[in-house]
Amino acid sequence: MLLYGNGTFLQVIEGEDDIIDHLVAQILIDPRHAQVQMLSRKTIPTRQYADWTMGFEHVTDEKLQGIDGLKDFTADDFNFDYLIGNEPVVAQLMDHFREPNYDELIGEIYAKDKVIDHLKNALAQVRDRAQIARLALESLTEATRKGQPTDSLLPMCDTALESMRPH
Repeated sequence: MLLYGNGTFLQVIEGEDDIIDHLVAQILIDPRHAQVQMLSRKTIPTRQYADWTMGFEHVTDEKLQGIDGLKDFTADDFNFDYLIGNEPVVAQLMDHFREPNYDELIGEIYAKDKVIDHLKNALAQVRDRAQIARLALESLTEATRKGQPTDSLLPMCDTALESMRPH
């Protein structure tokens, strides 16, 4: 979620700690950003924006009308100094603007993309196991045809067999 007004941006970023830490470090050194301040950081049981496309809203008085708990908050109040000291206002803004930016179709596509990625990974693993088994069989067959000892190939065959067993 990215909100903008009066030259001020307010953004929610979710993800794994190390990824967020890296991203924040990049933002802090980016010359396009000034007065960067983390207003809140917390661990949440489930992501609030997991199946959500990036939303951008320009904060105006019209868009602020009707937000529960913010009847005295105006677009002029959307500025760095005000937001830094008002975490409840920030939470209300994020809750209010989150829902309209969820695109169900994009959410479905994202979910399908996750399934496709999972299937791609599974297929790659099967391919890798098949290649190991093929290599072991070719090596064993070639050694047997040439009358060479096959004892040294047993560890490779065991590895191939183990990779083919269901886990």
